[in-house]
Amino acid sequence: CAGLAPASHAIVRTSWVFGPHGRNFVDTMLRLGAERDELTVVDDQVGCPTYTGHLAPALVAVAQARTHGVLHVAGSGQCTWWELAVATFEHAGLSVKVNRGSTAELGRPAPRPAYSVLRSSRSDAPVLPAWEEGLRAHLISREVLAS
Repeated sequence: CAGLAPASHAIVRTSWVFGPHGRNFVDTMLRLGAERDELTVVDDQVGCPTYTGHLAPALVAVAQARTHGVLHVAGSGQCTWWELAVATFEHAGLSVKVNRGSTAELGRPAPRPAYSVLRSSRSDAPVLPAWEEGLRAHLISREVLAS
């Protein structure tokens, strides 16, 4: 947009957020895994799971650095919802059979993108740890909060 003043604010885009507060996919899988022996999870959507324990300090760093413009800040790496579910059960020690499903079979009312991987080409964008690291940290924080 030629002629416009430079941005004086930051917009941070993230994806597939999970953490100790609020509803999220990881906690839903843990609840369903405790109730059922078998689940079907979509395997045709790819994204970057992002742990709030990693995202929050990155947001503070963006604010403190007074970074401007749009940044993509999400967990490093990528996976499908199916892969995230399988990893969740594996790390939680739950024996649940996870079948691969498709978005079309799920029949959700709102369309979902097949590929929603967020990466920033900006050198000043925070880089978060791998989503697997965030998953492990989240599962540990759940154990601590439960005790």
